[in-house]
Amino acid sequence: MQQPDSETSSPGVSSAPASTLTPDSGPGVAYGIAFVTHLRDHGVSGAAILRPLIDDLNARAAMSPFDKATAARAACNAQDTANWGAGPVVAMPNGDLIVTSKMVAREGPVLIVKPDGAVLRGTANIDMLDETTYVVSNVIEGKWPARAIWIESPSA
Repeated sequence: MQQPDSETSSPGVSSAPASTLTPDSGPGVAYGIAFVTHLRDHGVSGAAILRPLIDDLNARAAMSPFDKATAARAACNAQDTANWGAGPVVAMPNGDLIVTSKMVAREGPVLIVKPDGAVLRGTANIDMLDETTYVVSNVIEGKWPARAIWIESPSA
């Protein structure tokens, strides 16, 4: 999982931490891929994996927040859906890990992994500095865009 290039204040503040996209590693990768494979075998794919993924990760009290964020990112990126998936994971100063979507958006869907391991849905401003560096700001917990799709924008 990627480490942030810089840190800023807590969710809802306009300053923005950035994270550079690097390869995922650790036990969360295998878990995320196995989870999405199981769902795919039952006809569930694309954005439909998010609710069962959140529920399952929340049921895994022994899994670290870092591994949960990595598992969520790996599961999203193991999809067979073109241009669908997760961008980098951004670490916030309050300890939250933000799993971004590939979609560059003013109010894009994100998964928020809290320091206690709770996984929540949310929205955030997601921007790209370059092909591998994402900037996140204005994270809002519990909110989900009306048409939340985790895809790359046409310009990305």
